[in-house]
Amino acid sequence: MKKYFYTAVLVLVLLISGCDNTGGSDSPSNSLKDFVLALKEQNPGKAWNFLSSNSQKMYDDIARNRNQSGKEYFEKSVSNVSSLGLIGMDFEVVDEKKDGDNAVVTIKSKDNSTSEYFSVRESGVWKLDYAKTIEENMKKVE
Repeated sequence: MKKYFYTAVLVLVLLISGCDNTGGSDSPSNSLKDFVLALKEQNPGKAWNFLSSNSQKMYDDIARNRNQSGKEYFEKSVSNVSSLGLIGMDFEVVDEKKDGDNAVVTIKSKDNSTSEYFSVRESGVWKLDYAKTIEENMKKVE
């Protein structure tokens, strides 16, 4: 009887630990919404988990010159959600285009401004590719 009890407890522990939310969303649109929601809840650590590995690497690279981790730098730089521009305001998703593991999410703010954000599927979940979003926006400025 004890053997079955311990087996059941082990299975339960594995199920619970496997369901731990390390970030990521079920759709490209939700990757953006979940990221912003975490910041509005003043939980930048949670928001960090919704960033793609490429975006986390971008913050790691920036932070290296400041003797910080990328996560530390990110958490300090997004203390005010309005510093993120359009996604810091109320917005609605007006389009989502998937191409394999990549997607483009178009949003519109209350003042009718639109912007595109990129999302990527990593380990089965969608994450905001903020680094690619910045890169693509820089190309438009050049």
